[in-house]
Amino acid sequence: MFLRWNCHAAVRRAALSLCLATSLSLCLTACSGDETSRGGTQAAPVRVHTVERGDMPRLLHAVGNVKASASVEVKPRVTGEILQVHFTEGQDVREGDLLITIDPRPFEATLREKRGLLAKSEAQLNKANDDMRRYRKLVGGGYVSREAFEQTATEAAALRATVQSDKAAVESATLDLSYCTVTAPIGGRVGAIRVDKGNMVKESGDTPIVNIDTLSPIHVNFSVPEAHLPAILEGMRQGTVPVRATPAGGITEEGILTLVDNSVDTSTGTIRLRAAFDNAQRRLWPGLFVQVELPLGMARNALSVPSRAVLSGQDETYLYVVGKDSRAEYRKVRLLFEHAGKSILEGDVAEGEQVVVEGQVRLAPGLLLEVLQ
Repeated sequence: MFLRWNCHAAVRRAALSLCLATSLSLCLTACSGDETSRGGTQAAPVRVHTVERGDMPRLLHAVGNVKASASVEVKPRVTGEILQVHFTEGQDVREGDLLITIDPRPFEATLREKRGLLAKSEAQLNKANDDMRRYRKLVGGGYVSREAFEQTATEAAALRATVQSDKAAVESATLDLSYCTVTAPIGGRVGAIRVDKGNMVKESGDTPIVNIDTLSPIHVNFSVPEAHLPAILEGMRQGTVPVRATPAGGITEEGILTLVDNSVDTSTGTIRLRAAFDNAQRRLWPGLFVQVELPLGMARNALSVPSRAVLSGQDETYLYVVGKDSRAEYRKVRLLFEHAGKSILEGDVAEGEQVVVEGQVRLAPGLLLEVLQ
């Protein structure tokens, strides 16, 4: 009996010890979880790169849009029927080449009518001048009155005005007749014809007959940040500034900078530029978007970091630096330009500091960092 009681007591003591151990383990686990949630001691894994200082080629990159150096909508200047089209769509034409013939017969008839009226008024003027000269002699001898002489002079003056008006009408009719032959106002490439042979065209119509675009030379318009304006103007003062343009999947074309716009766009902080290209091989086409490179010499003793380290916020550009106690520090910077995968910048960063190049998405100022190798 005594032995059975000792066995039961030993079992109870073992069970009690097991319960105490389990409770202690759960308590420690809960405390550890609370500490982790409160302390935020888990480090964020990142990769870093050292800020470098040195001379870098100052090469600006931008997206440009190709525009014809000259573009004209050819519209009729008289109303009539198109009798003949003298060009092929897509053809190159020179200034003055014949494009369209409009039926000239109505205008020829009008010109003959105006010339007839002019001849009639000139004959009447000649007679009035003869009468005025004769009456001048007679009024001196007292054979006709002064009033009769003045009447002939008035008639001659009125007919002179009629003759001038009829001459102007003849010139206008001659001009309208010349407009029946539509010639190219500029040299370039003609596009698709909008109005075919046999159709009527109107002087005041909004639809052009055809468009002509000058493709050689050709222009590329693009914009760059206003911070580069002094360097651009200095380069233009010293000589020509080269520009390179590359269409998607195409060959790079060489040109020169020809225009810096008169004002900076205050909404974007950029300045509009234009470059001209010979485009002899017609690799650049109006409407294309191209990658533009604008070299501006060398940036001396400039700070550079990998471009993937630089982030853009709503109103500023920034990056993260490994600061004191391996914690993330937020630094504002100003991006000057990019070259060969590196960003050249200025701002709150110094040579030799470690900037985060991978893992920035999860970072916040003060967060503990774990630098990966």
